[in-house]
Amino acid sequence: MKYFAKKLAGLIATLLVVSFLVFLAFAVIPGDPATAMLGTEATPARVEALREELGLNAPLIERYAKWIADFVRGDMGTSYSYHMAVTEMIADKIPVTLALTAISFFLIVVISIPLGITCARYMDGALDHIIVVANQVIMAVPPFFSGILITLVFGLVLHLFTPGGYVSYRTDWARFLGYMFFPALAIALPKIAMSTKLLRTSVLSEMKADYVRTAYSRGNGTRAVLYRHVLKNALIPVVTFLGMALSDMVAGSIIVEQVFNVPGLGRILLTSISNRDYPVVQAIIVCIAFLVILINFLVDLLYKLVDPRITME
Repeated sequence: MKYFAKKLAGLIATLLVVSFLVFLAFAVIPGDPATAMLGTEATPARVEALREELGLNAPLIERYAKWIADFVRGDMGTSYSYHMAVTEMIADKIPVTLALTAISFFLIVVISIPLGITCARYMDGALDHIIVVANQVIMAVPPFFSGILITLVFGLVLHLFTPGGYVSYRTDWARFLGYMFFPALAIALPKIAMSTKLLRTSVLSEMKADYVRTAYSRGNGTRAVLYRHVLKNALIPVVTFLGMALSDMVAGSIIVEQVFNVPGLGRILLTSISNRDYPVVQAIIVCIAFLVILINFLVDLLYKLVDPRITME
């Protein structure tokens, strides 16, 4: 119980720090939302009136305290650009980003774990060498460039999907998932390569442990030793990596959404930053921070499932 209390306190403190830093950042960077809304030809009097209406003339701490109080009640403010409740905007976009992240994570798990085990079992074989070389190449390619290559090969050459032809999950779930597979693959590829390499290294390291020799001495074959004894220990660092990868994918999906024209949190965040739409930017960044912290917390819980010897204290 003490562990959960510490984690909850850390989560709240982190969100407060992140939200305040966002407020502070927009207070010091050039640009004014009132001018962005009215245009550069607006009179100073009109700009000042709008600033007063939006509450931008109040001290930073006062505005921050009001925003926090409203946020706790579920009111994230009203978008300056879209003139609608920020809560509604996020509720509409967050399923897209979460689906993209979930599909990416699924691809990482189902591809990297079998590949990592295969490389370890057939170390220094032809297949191992091919996968290791491919991993090095894939790890060097950033997700946005992978997205461009995937669009070129699978979209324009093979015609497996229509670039820019996003289908909403509200319209057709099957077509939505079919389209989302390709941006998810772009996000997942570098993580697949890293996870495969990490699992290969971890399995090979565990195979040198004393308990492995003991297991062999009891008449167990390589397959039995690998899956019954080695794998559960080798997976511990991989679980750690997957947790960090999942957190990174929540934030990293922003750029890939732009490449594939996916209307998730990333696209609306970048647009709102350009328009100085403070309420939208603040709410999205806090939501992303919350998801990252929550994922890290769940990963800590997974440690206990993977290895019961790990305590929560």
